[in-house]
Amino acid sequence: MWIKTNTMSHKPIDVAVLNTIQALAADVVLSGGKLQLNDGSNDLLRNAIKLVDATASVKTSYTAGTASVKDYDFAGASFLTNSQYRMSIDIPGRIDFANGGGQEANQLITIREYIVWTGTVTPTADTLRDAFIARINADSAAAVTASANGAGVVRITLDDVAGGDFTTEAPTGVTEAVITPYVAPAGTPAIVEADAPTFSSPTGQYTTWRISLDDFRRHNAVNGGKVAYPEFINIYADETAANFAAFETEMDAVIAGTHTPVADYLGI
Repeated sequence: MWIKTNTMSHKPIDVAVLNTIQALAADVVLSGGKLQLNDGSNDLLRNAIKLVDATASVKTSYTAGTASVKDYDFAGASFLTNSQYRMSIDIPGRIDFANGGGQEANQLITIREYIVWTGTVTPTADTLRDAFIARINADSAAAVTASANGAGVVRITLDDVAGGDFTTEAPTGVTEAVITPYVAPAGTPAIVEADAPTFSSPTGQYTTWRISLDDFRRHNAVNGGKVAYPEFINIYADETAANFAAFETEMDAVIAGTHTPVADYLGI
């Protein structure tokens, strides 16, 4: 049985996408210690997976993701005249080249900064709340939406789950409360398209099997001997397809080492 491992950041070495699934898990072909996926006519992986080279696996069920909602209460802030107050919003997973004109700025812009100034009149929690709501919502690249949620409270809602959750830096004394925790999307058509363009179904809801393995390649540093490169393969199967349950059971069995007959694991 393979242990779980963290997601690797680079692209998979191979991808299989199953939008339709044959009865009796016929798409799963284990023979001679090698795993292949075949739709009845074509092999879906360029090369069968040698299970002895596999090092880990992760199975993830489909989820559309959940946008986070967080409240920032200004009641505990210091209220000073002629002073600057700052909030920043950081979405580390977001890649954004907006620079006002929508052209690439040759940088990754993940942090948005909002500054408000007080005048000669002492601010209140409500005036700071309203000032920051106006600043944030006036920023077309904010990727969040701000609103009032009671006295002195700014509610910030993530606009798009694809870039990951946001973090903030708020003025001293401002407290944060997570109202709705962030949940990352998994197995969405957009995620599948990023790995295998044109292969996803727009209505697909994919369970993902990520299989990590050592890919052995020759290297001059060892006089042409083979060196193990850590790689991974993504297998996407549509949970809404007929026969998915049987496919899932068989894939899980192969990975757990409980597939029968045991002789199918032998032969490398």
